[in-house]
Amino acid sequence: MAKTLTKDTAQEATRPDHFHHWKIEEPNGQVSRGVCKHCGATKEFRNWLQDGDFITNEEHRSAA
Repeated sequence: MAKTLTKDTAQEATRPDHFHHWKIEEPNGQVSRGVCKHCGATKEFRNWLQDGDFITNEEHRSAA
């Protein structure tokens, strides 16, 4: 018998019941593919940082 998705079960299907534990391939190009150890979900991860991703030592000191 096929399971009918109700509103509640559809929400549960889109909401993971765990924190993803990503296993990410070795860097080779602009992005690397990651696969969750628990559920098999996939995601692409950037292999670089943008200029805005960096914080200088001075900015770090003033934020403390």
